[in-house]
Amino acid sequence: MLPTRQILALSWPLLLLAACTGNSFADQPFFNPTKYHHTVDGFRNPPGSPENVRRPARFFSFLWGRITEDNGPIKLPDNHILPSSEAIKQFHGSPTWSRITWIGHASFLIGWNGVNILSDPHFSERSSPFSFAGPKRFTPPGLGIEDLPKIDVIIISHNHYDSFDENSLRALSKHSPDAIVLAPLGLAQTIKRWGLKNARDMDWYDKHSVDDITFMSTPAIHRANRWLFDVNETLWSGFTIESNGKVIWFVGDTAMGPVFEQELAKRIAPVDITLTPVGAFLPREIMQASHTTPEEAAYLAKMMGSKSAIGMHWGTFPLGEDHPLDAIERFNKAPTPNVTKIMMKIGQTLDLRDLW
Repeated sequence: MLPTRQILALSWPLLLLAACTGNSFADQPFFNPTKYHHTVDGFRNPPGSPENVRRPARFFSFLWGRITEDNGPIKLPDNHILPSSEAIKQFHGSPTWSRITWIGHASFLIGWNGVNILSDPHFSERSSPFSFAGPKRFTPPGLGIEDLPKIDVIIISHNHYDSFDENSLRALSKHSPDAIVLAPLGLAQTIKRWGLKNARDMDWYDKHSVDDITFMSTPAIHRANRWLFDVNETLWSGFTIESNGKVIWFVGDTAMGPVFEQELAKRIAPVDITLTPVGAFLPREIMQASHTTPEEAAYLAKMMGSKSAIGMHWGTFPLGEDHPLDAIERFNKAPTPNVTKIMMKIGQTLDLRDLW
């Protein structure tokens, strides 16, 4: 059998060729030239958003390290993941109408007012197009799909392998075939092809209600692609989840930019609970245009007037050059008066009533 590096070297040209479809973005039914983030070449970030420092050699060196798992020594926090038996016991001992469980990375299971909500579901071993290479989990998911209750709503933040996992969504189509999937523009067709027929494309600030819970897509500063020739053909976003005057903000993947203070805060603040991305922030010249630092992640929660900020997008996959302990230490030290910062254990369940 060929070594992983040789397989990848032989595979990439074929994969890139297959990805180049030649379709015009302006022909997409959701394209709206009156909106700033819609362009004839694809979506773009809000005005004033940061840009990458263009150093191609540095970027491809970093990318090769992620693909080949050349991550260096990884020191996980003590008690980073609950034993499976404890995670299941904790989950079943919590109130079904008021709980949040961290499955890992950006995957949360939220039970609120009779609605089960799953964010960026990822239960696979790797965040990768390959089953044999690419970022591999440090730890298994806190709950397996077989442990989940019936899922009513799935929210997807963007089209990257760590947030939009085909195997997980196909499995969920069998577990909860009637689940509603709310996703950024351009992803619904793919989700339906994977078996979840109740998928809906959402632009920034679009809303959708399920029972007495309202979901709204929120702007983010990121990008979306699976290969090199489909960059930004689908949108990226966060979501607010609101019911009875309480608001949870699932930030998604984002960098820091003026859109949050100048636009979004005026629409959604105050937010009660912010699920904010604290990991994969190094190297900065590559990550500054797509991922917040732990300090910026904490500041987003403060900016929105949050009572609680839960760190996510860390401690699950080796996606950056930072290590899990970096995220914990820097997030906890960030000055955020009146905001309770929480770094959950994978598999841990909390009562939402303790976080409002």
